[in-house]
Amino acid sequence: MSSEGRIYQDLTTEEVSHSHPQILGQGPFATRGGFPVQHHRLVILGLGLLNAALLIAAAVIGIYCAKATDLQISSQAATPLILEMKFLRNHTDIIRAKAEAEAALAKERAGYVQMKLEVKQKGIITDNLMKTIETLQAEKTNLQSNKTVLEENCDRCPPGWQILKNSCYFFSENQALSKKNWFDSRADCISKGGDLLVINNMEEQILVNDNFRRLDRVSIIWWLNGFWIGLTDLQHQGKWVWINNVTEESPTFWRRGQPNIIGAQSGNCTAFLPASTLNAWYNANCQQYRMNWVCEMEPRNR
Repeated sequence: MSSEGRIYQDLTTEEVSHSHPQILGQGPFATRGGFPVQHHRLVILGLGLLNAALLIAAAVIGIYCAKATDLQISSQAATPLILEMKFLRNHTDIIRAKAEAEAALAKERAGYVQMKLEVKQKGIITDNLMKTIETLQAEKTNLQSNKTVLEENCDRCPPGWQILKNSCYFFSENQALSKKNWFDSRADCISKGGDLLVINNMEEQILVNDNFRRLDRVSIIWWLNGFWIGLTDLQHQGKWVWINNVTEESPTFWRRGQPNIIGAQSGNCTAFLPASTLNAWYNANCQQYRMNWVCEMEPRNR
């Protein structure tokens, strides 16, 4: 080998020795150029780190599992709350339905009150109409009666007179200023073509009593509200004679205690005031007291 080749070999060998140090010793603690090998430490370190990572992952997974278990338990614990929430929701619907029902009931009550008021008003109107109908019926009856009287009269009685059976009757107005004593009352009847009333029998007494005009009392003294008739005892005391010279013998129509010869209700002339019975006659002073009167006359021939 030439010198150049030996030099090249030496350089190469030295380079190789620097690049690949010689391994000394045997086993895991072998050294390379006198130093320990670091490869195994790195592997152990990596395995340790891997174990730590696995432990951390396991711990994390365990935490998550624990949370999942807690969540399940919380869900079970929340079941009553969910049921209560559903109950409250249903209860809310019930409350809303109750409020709507109460509003509808209030509306119905208001309508009922309004209807009741309308019924009451209609009842008042009906009552007024019934009263009006009764008044009209009374007026109708009165008009029919007047029509009947007029038809029956047919000019047989003077205006203002009323025909009853076979006689015409005139009742004076019930006014205090128009009242007269017995003598002036008879004079008025005569001036009208008639005379004071003469009651010939019970039939005529009933007829006059039933058809007598019911007038309001003008005087507080009841017997001063009566009507003069044509019966007196002017000629003979105690002998009662009609103006047509017929003597009245029956005491049937005299009031109890009449005729009287003493006291305020004493006198020679007779008056009558219709009562619930036929006992309607009483005597009074002819000149002193003023009363209404009844005239009578025969009807005209047709």
